[in-house]
Amino acid sequence: MLSQRQLTNPFRPLKIVILGEGGVGKTTLAKTFIDNSFFANAKQTIAVAFHSTFFRLSDQETKAKLQLWDLGGQEQFKRMGVFQNYCKGSDGAILCFDLTDLGSLYALSEWVSYLSPDTPKFLIGTKMDIASVDEQNVNLQQSQIRLNCEFAMKMTSKDISTVIETFRHILLSIQQHKYKMGYCQVESTEKQPKWMKIIPKLISS
Repeated sequence: MLSQRQLTNPFRPLKIVILGEGGVGKTTLAKTFIDNSFFANAKQTIAVAFHSTFFRLSDQETKAKLQLWDLGGQEQFKRMGVFQNYCKGSDGAILCFDLTDLGSLYALSEWVSYLSPDTPKFLIGTKMDIASVDEQNVNLQQSQIRLNCEFAMKMTSKDISTVIETFRHILLSIQQHKYKMGYCQVESTEKQPKWMKIIPKLISS
């Protein structure tokens, strides 16, 4: 749970963790969004990689910071317990799996255990472009319910406009979740994190 100071600090960046087995496309998804172009040369992430960008508010020119924590899928780090620490203070979590390897979907239950129960979660199936027809048509409704995700979708990081729109949807969903949980009930809106005010337009840093 975030402290009241964290929740009301206007300079605190929005933190989203990206979770899932190794090789499912987490880094490709993150870098495609950050760079606004398809990132084709992703290497294996060791423990955690950090990606950041800024987004602009609707009512002013001020930029607010977004941090993506891209967690690697190595078993040794799971056993060491470091992923639980990396997930602390998350404002949201993207759960990634590979549509061509449905075992990576079922493995997400372990990743969810690293999160605070009230963290908004979003289920994304990657590599839609190379999935078979049956894999493309897999029903995600039960998995969305099982993992308690806000929404579930299938995509390819090669579709840059879909990647950006998906992140916009995620940011708005997190904002709505914070309001629903009462995190914005403070005396002045100026004390709220900048990203909680409104997030209609994303920009590169």
